Amino acid sequence: MRPINTLMKHTTGERGMRRYFFWLLLASLSVFFAEVTVASYLYPYFTPWGIISLLPLYGLHTLILAGIVYRFGKPRFETLYLAGIIFGLYEAYITKVVWNPEWDSFLKIGGVGIFEVLVVVLFWHPFMSFIIPVGVAELLTSGRKILPDIVLRHPYITAALLGIVESSNAPTPLHSFLSTFSSSAFLLILIYLWLERFKGGHHDMKVLLPTSKELKPLFIALLAYYIIFSSLLRREALPEVSAQAPIWLLYAATFFLLYRVLKKSREHGEVEITEYRPELRRLIGLAGVFVISATVSTSIKTFVLPELGVAVIMTLWAFASVIAVVSLVKSARWTFTQ
Repeated sequence: MRPINTLMKHTTGERGMRRYFFWLLLASLSVFFAEVTVASYLYPYFTPWGIISLLPLYGLHTLILAGIVYRFGKPRFETLYLAGIIFGLYEAYITKVVWNPEWDSFLKIGGVGIFEVLVVVLFWHPFMSFIIPVGVAELLTSGRKILPDIVLRHPYITAALLGIVESSNAPTPLHSFLSTFSSSAFLLILIYLWLERFKGGHHDMKVLLPTSKELKPLFIALLAYYIIFSSLLRREALPEVSAQAPIWLLYAATFFLLYRVLKKSREHGEVEITEYRPELRRLIGLAGVFVISATVSTSIKTFVLPELGVAVIMTLWAFASVIAVVSLVKSARWTFTQ
């Protein structure tokens, strides 16, 4: 018979390994939806830059912000969206995109790119880097209903649309296929291990996220990341103080709203549990739709209709700008209503 202390160490070790693997899975989900679905970085799981830079960047943000939401509030749209804005603001001091993007900014006020803030900070990262990955992770664990109804009801249409979005930035059909196929395969392997090896579908996501004690070293690591990469990446793109001031105000307003909304969310009931639990076979099918849609759309853009890429980007930016304003107003209004 195994000694009790040995059994406890074995159980604790298994639990720790399960949690750390889940952290890797959550970070990988965030990278996939934020980078791969828009062909911003084609091979994030297989290149030194992706492993050294992107996975820690997205992983630390997602773990810390999700940990804060789950520990100090409840994961509803308003709490997750406002936390996602904090996530998106890394595009200020790390990439400097909100001030000086690597493309021609359509509209600037006070040195700040208005559409860059609307689309990148207030839409893309809150939804694609944070809410969607957290929602998918919930489906793979405790099953809280985080994802929008339209996504849950029409997953294959969603996958096809993501493939079209990916094609807008993909350089060639071959790159589009290799990027979407390899990244999807990597993610499916992680999900398979999570469901089969770690039996992750039977665990509460709140327990899997960092504890209050673990959040402190993770925050220090993220702060160090900001200091290092903000000084290394495009230092010349950092504007004068007058252009930085609006971003400081956005930070302050978001932190204030997030504090209020976390406090208010604790007074409301538990988040609904969804019956939708994706099987691995269905996830493989969704990945197939995404890969085919991306490859076919990129082929059409390359060989038949070169204007397709620009049309997709313009449509996405217009849609994202509207959703960003609506989401921000909705979250702020809920924060202050009784």
